[in-house]
Amino acid sequence: MTSQKETHLEDVRSIQVELAQLLEGMDYCLDWKPDANTWSVREVVYHLLDTPPGGVGRVLRGTIAGTLKEYDLWADLSNMTPERQSYDMAQVRHDIDRFFQGLTEAVALAAEEDFERRSVLVHNKSRGTDEPRTVKMLLERGFARHWREHLIQLGGLRESLGI
Repeated sequence: MTSQKETHLEDVRSIQVELAQLLEGMDYCLDWKPDANTWSVREVVYHLLDTPPGGVGRVLRGTIAGTLKEYDLWADLSNMTPERQSYDMAQVRHDIDRFFQGLTEAVALAAEEDFERRSVLVHNKSRGTDEPRTVKMLLERGFARHWREHLIQLGGLRESLGI
């Protein structure tokens, strides 16, 4: 039987690989948008890396260690800064690699019982709700589902560009 830790680590690996594949050949179009209401590749990437603030790996580490009891979450932020706007694809990939290394380390820290027993209170500022989320929920919803939704969005951008 596969452990929860193994399952979540496999999710992390597969999403990292899929993201790398989607970004292949997109160096020249990090900031391209098909219209004003759509995010660019760069905006999608930094939205993912920094939602929740500091990234899901930071939240997981704190939740597992018992040092993070609550955090604020804002949906639909691109998390762009002037510095990030200036990055080339090599720097963007470096940030992605650093994120996945931290996330992998955070998941690896978890004992099997932590996935169900450890939780954090999420104050969703965009929706005006407060909700406790277990480590498992953070990984399944806050990471895997959220990231996969945006991987589809990145695939759509590739398709619009004819890549």
